[in-house]
Amino acid sequence: MVDIANMKIRYILFVVFVILIQSESITQPLNQPYVARVGSKVINDSEFLERYEFTPGFRRHIQKMEDSNKLEFLFTLIAEKLFSLEAKNLGFDTTEVIQFSRKAFERMFVRDKLFQEEIRNKISVTEKELIEATLKNNSKLYVNFLFSQDKDEIEQLYNYLMQGISFDSILVESPEYEEQKEPIEVLFGQMEESIEDSLYKMKVGQFTKPMLTPDGWYIFKLVNKSQNFFLTDEDKENAKKTVARIVENRKLIKRQKEFYAEYFRNKKVDVDPKLFEILAQKISSIFEYKRNNFTYQTNQPTYLDAFDVIKIENEIGEDYLSKPFIKFSENPIILKEYIRTLAFDGFNSKEYKINLIRASLDFHTKRFIEHELFYREGLKRGYNKLPEIQNEVERWLDNYLFQMLQSQIVDSIKVSDEEVKEYYELMNKPKAFPTVVNIIEVLTDDINIVDTVLNELKKGTDIRLLAARYSIRDFTKGRNGEFGKFPVTSYGEIGKIAATMQVGDIYGPLKVPEGYSIFKLIEKDTAYVEKPKTFEQVKEQYREDLAFQKAQMKLTDYTYNLAMKYNIELNITELDKIQTTRLPSFGIRNLGFGGKITAVPILAPNVEWAYRWIQHQNKKIIP
Repeated sequence: MVDIANMKIRYILFVVFVILIQSESITQPLNQPYVARVGSKVINDSEFLERYEFTPGFRRHIQKMEDSNKLEFLFTLIAEKLFSLEAKNLGFDTTEVIQFSRKAFERMFVRDKLFQEEIRNKISVTEKELIEATLKNNSKLYVNFLFSQDKDEIEQLYNYLMQGISFDSILVESPEYEEQKEPIEVLFGQMEESIEDSLYKMKVGQFTKPMLTPDGWYIFKLVNKSQNFFLTDEDKENAKKTVARIVENRKLIKRQKEFYAEYFRNKKVDVDPKLFEILAQKISSIFEYKRNNFTYQTNQPTYLDAFDVIKIENEIGEDYLSKPFIKFSENPIILKEYIRTLAFDGFNSKEYKINLIRASLDFHTKRFIEHELFYREGLKRGYNKLPEIQNEVERWLDNYLFQMLQSQIVDSIKVSDEEVKEYYELMNKPKAFPTVVNIIEVLTDDINIVDTVLNELKKGTDIRLLAARYSIRDFTKGRNGEFGKFPVTSYGEIGKIAATMQVGDIYGPLKVPEGYSIFKLIEKDTAYVEKPKTFEQVKEQYREDLAFQKAQMKLTDYTYNLAMKYNIELNITELDKIQTTRLPSFGIRNLGFGGKITAVPILAPNVEWAYRWIQHQNKKIIP
């Protein structure tokens, strides 16, 4: 089979090389290395590498395809920039949606910068701390515990222990006994640090004083202790990284608590209770409608989407939407802005009852106030003006503008009933399916083994046992000679003969290129013809198929036209220098003070337009 996709990529690589040789504009200097210019936009090395590494892709593991994979992704990235430029040209960047998105992204990245400066950059891990943590990580602890949510009860249990009553005799009578018949294993980093320190300092047989945790009071007894053994260098290195990560995370949590205590001292922000209740009621009503009219799994949450926001805004009305909802002393947040933030943040709930929606909304509002205060602190420090923040905001806005324009094009696609009918008549014809069989085979190139197998079969020996012992066909090894179902049009004479056999029949020896085949038919599905479905049965599915095909063609044409409109310059020499991994990856970025996004804006492959663009450039530049 000819691999058309690979042929296209090889052709692109060749023609791009020719274009680069003859294009003088590529050598224009820039402040930093770049792989492409798209109009006024530059795709530098760092953006390409980060986007490439965190965007899932096919065939990344194949070394010989590294160049074509990189080039394909570069064209996909160029397409995003082309759409972003055109969207701005059409004024999309001035729309309310994009202006809101710009501020939302700025909020996230300014807040994250504050976290880096105030939390992450203010902690350090000493060598002594790492050594102490490593010693703990080298041990496994095995504990039992007594538990109570009542302080008086746990202190009474502790008094019994101090009077000499054995821990085990109290444990046997406790509700937690069943889950502790075998002591519970404790690894470094699993428990709250102060509790963990107490356990690691104890000797086997000792117990702790009552210890308060978020879910209640505990008394722990150390039952046993063992060593962790890391045999390979890789195990040791992984253990070292785990220890460093745990110590660092604990320091981050401690520093964050300190910062919260300092920063939120004497800060008070009110929320309008009337507007809060109106919003909660609207969300509850929408979620109830969705869960009653659409299919949801038991634990599947309902999300507030853009259409819900429009509905809520229309029902509430502009008078309420423009009122202050979160009453900061300066620049309060109006209800309309907060509602859109809910959708942007992916507000969701597994329930629609009003009391639960109120609780979820209350939690989100408190978190929003915290995040907004951090954002405003970052603004005071000028973080929003930093090039790194502006670049991140611009990168995500490029992707949003790309999606916005692409959606407009897709939404403009119309498919008439006549087109669907023509497509139905073309596609919905009777389909013939050949007979499908499954066999157990003994394949051998030794005539003596053929004789042995035939004699064993006469004695009634199971052909699976003989296949496991004698067969030399690689893909059936480990399956006792079983092929798996295949059409009788496959495997040459074996398939033809199997088509004439009945289940249970044995045939052979049959001379095949690999030697001699003896096989037994174990399954057979007779050939059949699938009748076409009625027009009404497939009409809407075919309409969707046609709309998708039209959209793909239109998007390809549109991207090509944009490529001709905006100047594109490629720097393949620089692209070749970029070292990439060959592991498909997908990253999540945890933002400072909470929240997460994908590590980079995710793009689907978009390269078809490039074939035409390359051909045009070839004709234009090469005499």
